[in-house]
Amino acid sequence: MAEFPALPSPATEGVVALDIEAFLEALHGPPRQGCNGGKADPSHDLSKFQPQLLAIDVRSPSEFAIGHIPGAVNIPLFDDDARAAVGTDFKKKGRYEAIKRGLSLAGANFASFLDALEEHCAKPGSRLLVYCWRGGMRSGSMGWLFSLCGYKVNTLQGGYRSYRRWCKTVVGNEHAPAPAPVMVLAGCTGVGKTAILHELRRRGEQFLDLEGLANHRGSAFGSMGQAPQPSNESYENVLALCCRRVDPKRPLWIEHESNHVGKALVPFGILAWVKSAPGGAMVLLSMEQSLRVGRLVEDYCSG
Repeated sequence: MAEFPALPSPATEGVVALDIEAFLEALHGPPRQGCNGGKADPSHDLSKFQPQLLAIDVRSPSEFAIGHIPGAVNIPLFDDDARAAVGTDFKKKGRYEAIKRGLSLAGANFASFLDALEEHCAKPGSRLLVYCWRGGMRSGSMGWLFSLCGYKVNTLQGGYRSYRRWCKTVVGNEHAPAPAPVMVLAGCTGVGKTAILHELRRRGEQFLDLEGLANHRGSAFGSMGQAPQPSNESYENVLALCCRRVDPKRPLWIEHESNHVGKALVPFGILAWVKSAPGGAMVLLSMEQSLRVGRLVEDYCSG
């Protein structure tokens, strides 16, 4: 598939572009508020995001499936075939022909884009967040349409690519600063680390659930009874947004993991925190082998 061209966003009256920090604050509220910042979350789950506005990813369905900003919905300007056709025209025929092809493919769908907004309970006058891959013509065109129809639109400067860069600074490089003092719970398989961490979360502690978000229990049989694992990109996207929520004044608990949970790679920054427990401590659990075996049988063979 030809890469979609990096066309500039059209200048659109009433559409305001936000940088990544402002965009995320509009979507998910201020950072570093913990689980109970803003709308209270009785589950104390860092990954239970509560979007404050409708965020629209206008990229193709296959792009969205690989990874997107958590909380966004997909209203694609082009489906996968149309995106490929426009990209091919841009490469072989130039910008003008690519724009003509795009208009012919998307123009007939404008009304359906508005219908999709209504399906998400968005009415004219409400505020929308819109992004594409680079913050170019796709988000600019959809922003123009939505603004024309009375919506207040913010686009994302640099598009989804700017979110991916932000994720790298938060969790994706080994020098990423920990968002809070890190408490690492370690021990052999079967000692009950996950059960203890879930209990700590129920009691209000901050817990970054590397296994739960990877849909894997971390052991050799960890995929049994679990949903399919996310892509590495999606995994990192969610973990970074979880870390954005962390209250820096309270400890952050993490289970000791290797460099991957099943097939999901643990981001380099989080891996560094697991190894060094910056500002916190490493807690090692131990249990007799017979008790561990009993726990494993209960976990993997019951129900």
